[in-house]
Amino acid sequence: MALEIKMALYLPRDAASVPVTRRVLDRCLETLGVTPDTRADIALALSEACANVVQHAGPGEEYQVQVSARNKQCVIEVVNAGSRTGTARGGRGTGPERPGGSARAGDPVPATAEHGRGLTIIRAVADSMQLTGSERHGTTVHFGISGPLARTFT
Repeated sequence: MALEIKMALYLPRDAASVPVTRRVLDRCLETLGVTPDTRADIALALSEACANVVQHAGPGEEYQVQVSARNKQCVIEVVNAGSRTGTARGGRGTGPERPGGSARAGDPVPATAEHGRGLTIIRAVADSMQLTGSERHGTTVHFGISGPLARTFT
């Protein structure tokens, strides 16, 4: 019998929500027997996706983290469903790289940039990553990571 975890978290746009989300998911994945190395990759990608929302969501908006973990596969969606105001989101800037700013999608991020590496980090540790959204409906970062289990359940 395979164990499965599905969860949805509705979180305030607050930096304090990022480590809480990471810890909750890590404990769930530990219960499923996911190895520490795979859990570390998932925690890193989740932290980057949540930090992007916290940084770019409008004031007072909430965001969602939806997780499904089963059969050595963890699929996560971080959803910023609010309106898009302010700075570039998800690496989709409209202008050239500014010092300390975010790069446009597909542009290389300078080594000295303070921001703009989140999606690159997620792509590096995830098996798949997709960014969807629009100016009116917000942005969703969807990624999946698979890895070995430390133990199996029978």
